[in-house]
Amino acid sequence: MSDRTVVLMAVLVCAGARVALPIPMPLVVAAVVVAIAARAQWLVVVAAAALASSLAASAWAGLQPPRPSRVDGWVTLVGDPELVHGALRVEARLDGRHLDGWARGAAASALRPRLAGEQVWVSGSIEPLPAATRRRLGFRHIAGRLSVEAVAAWSPGSAATRGANVLRRRLEAGARHLEPTSRSLLLGVVLGDRREQSQELVDDFRASGLSHLTAVSGENLAFVLALAAPLLRRLPLRWRWAVTVALVVWFALLTRCEPSVLRASAMAAIAATGALLGRPATAVRLLSLAVGAAVLLDPLLVHALGFRLSVGATAGIAVLAEPIARRLWGPQPVRTLLAVTVAAQLGVLPVALPAFGGLPLASLPANLLAVPAAAPLTAWGLTGALVAPSAGPVAERWLQLPTIVLTRWLAGVARWGAQLPLGQVRAVHVVVLVVAGAFVVSARWSWRWVRAASISRPASS
Repeated sequence: MSDRTVVLMAVLVCAGARVALPIPMPLVVAAVVVAIAARAQWLVVVAAAALASSLAASAWAGLQPPRPSRVDGWVTLVGDPELVHGALRVEARLDGRHLDGWARGAAASALRPRLAGEQVWVSGSIEPLPAATRRRLGFRHIAGRLSVEAVAAWSPGSAATRGANVLRRRLEAGARHLEPTSRSLLLGVVLGDRREQSQELVDDFRASGLSHLTAVSGENLAFVLALAAPLLRRLPLRWRWAVTVALVVWFALLTRCEPSVLRASAMAAIAATGALLGRPATAVRLLSLAVGAAVLLDPLLVHALGFRLSVGATAGIAVLAEPIARRLWGPQPVRTLLAVTVAAQLGVLPVALPAFGGLPLASLPANLLAVPAAAPLTAWGLTGALVAPSAGPVAERWLQLPTIVLTRWLAGVARWGAQLPLGQVRAVHVVVLVVAGAFVVSARWSWRWVRAASISRPASS
């Protein structure tokens, strides 16, 4: 299957999941079997889109509001608890149903230290969500609201959950002596944990186009795999694949399977599988396969803004970064960084304009200044935070000094970028640029046609 066909399949799979038509599953399965047996690529594409549509319809149908009832039993935390307007909010799973949990007072105090994957015995009540809220939270499969009145006991959950949470608690302990801004930025860049970030810091990063630095994605996963590379290279090919996939799954659990993490994890797993089979793929093909696989596994992902932004940015970089870099002047590192920034911004444009109304122009200079600090912060911050709890007070201060410098640099760049009077790229600007570009291209083609006609006229006479 060609790259173009794979891209088309990914697009149609996303469209099918978005439409969510209740196509009968036996009909879909029959179409898939026929398509595979006939080896007809166009039929495979259509069958995949129909399958995504049917699965999405089933997923929405499974979000029927629960009846009001009492609950006394074990729930599994799907996310980490966070404070929202004086109450503690956490996503929980009960009997296969995801619930939007809220707690106050003593129940909130007992629930706050817990982490995703752990099990908690709660007493409370379940009620349906308002229709608007249910649609907004639907992509997370949340069907109802859980009001937690008391917490009696807790369990650490599965072995994989315990391993991920031990590391998260170790990192949090290593960052405990940092000032709030540095601590929240470290946890955001390394783990994607933005629960402790102040609203002022969130606004600065958003206004300067730097929010992606605190959203874990492929760069963080690439760093983890780079750390493991010396070990992976010594393993036989099959063991290398197995350990790589295990690391990818562990990373997804550690970073809470956020939509952008799912996209990056799918790409890494498919790339590792391609290496095992001796069939390496281009970045565009990897992205398309990852998007198609992720949406088929969870069709409601197409409604997650983080997933769409991640896919758009990755697509922009894969398609546009190299051509843009070739047309820029200056040192290679600066050209590459600027090209990647511009390509990512162009990639997210179709998603960001409807969602946010515009993209800040300050993101270009802000990313040039901030992005080079993100990788050292990930590397040193992760190492320092893991070692710090065992190093003693004096050594801990020295270990955290580079982390403090780097986080303050990021916060300063975000504040500076937010204050730049450059405005935003809005839909009207994009329309004007597209029309102007189309006019220039058509004028160039017309001029070439006129020149060709004038040159060929004497020869014909």
